[in-house]
Amino acid sequence: MKRKNLIYTFFGLLLTTSALISFKTFAKEQIISKITGKEINDQSLLSLNWYQQSGELKALSYQAFNLAKIAFDNAKLQGIENPAVVVDIDETILDNSPYQASLIGQENGFSSETWNQWVLAAKAQSLPGAVDFINYVNNNQGTVFFVSNREVKTKNAQENDLEKMTIDNLKKVGFTGVNDKTVILQGEFTKEINGKVSQAKEWRRKAISDGLVDGKKHNIVVLMGDNLNDLSDSLETAQTNSTKIKEVEKLQNQFGISQNKSLPTLVVLPNPLYGSWEANLYQTEKFNVKKWYELTPDQKDSERRRNLIIWAK
Repeated sequence: MKRKNLIYTFFGLLLTTSALISFKTFAKEQIISKITGKEINDQSLLSLNWYQQSGELKALSYQAFNLAKIAFDNAKLQGIENPAVVVDIDETILDNSPYQASLIGQENGFSSETWNQWVLAAKAQSLPGAVDFINYVNNNQGTVFFVSNREVKTKNAQENDLEKMTIDNLKKVGFTGVNDKTVILQGEFTKEINGKVSQAKEWRRKAISDGLVDGKKHNIVVLMGDNLNDLSDSLETAQTNSTKIKEVEKLQNQFGISQNKSLPTLVVLPNPLYGSWEANLYQTEKFNVKKWYELTPDQKDSERRRNLIIWAK
């Protein structure tokens, strides 16, 4: 009987301990999971207000396209043949901030599904100065190529629906020279490296220069984008914000107006809403995930705070 009571006591303690551990783990998870997806989305509220309402955004946009026009004119004065301007689309010449604003107050963040719905709606407006500059280049012996990481079509679509609506959107707001040759989206002109397909923009820029796009070899004289990845291979392959900053230092004489006549001018448009800079904030290995978008709201919040430079009073 005593042995049986000891066994009952042992199993009772084991069950109690297990229950306590489970409760503590549950309680810990409850304490940790205090940031919601909605709160993460709402952290963009002030940036969106700045992007949509400030005169500074408009001034910077005009400034960017004014510089690009000077650089293009300089290239023509130098006698450069077949001068080309390569521009990104989103937050470079088209304003998609209404899509970003639609995420405020929502639990879910960016997704390919909702983004593609926005693309298919073709509601984006042009950024200040963009239409005048693009049309100026196309009307003055230059060619503008629209190189974007938008997808060509939605899953299971029978036609290139995203490409079609991107072209329609660009035309609708007044851009000229827009067609399936000048609009080059993700998945076009790729390169296989070590058994893997690279969709880097470098290969699309090279296709433009080598005449693979329209049968004419173009000299790229201006590159424009809201993301450093839009501008050069070295910037696109830099995997951290610190290495990107080092590359920016190396390329500093090309920004605004290139000081080297043989190198293209690089022009950056402001975008505080999203970009590779955000992905580079997160140390995903700390949380045993491979992609930054797999992080929980709590993890994103802690990483954003960790990266702040704070005044120590």
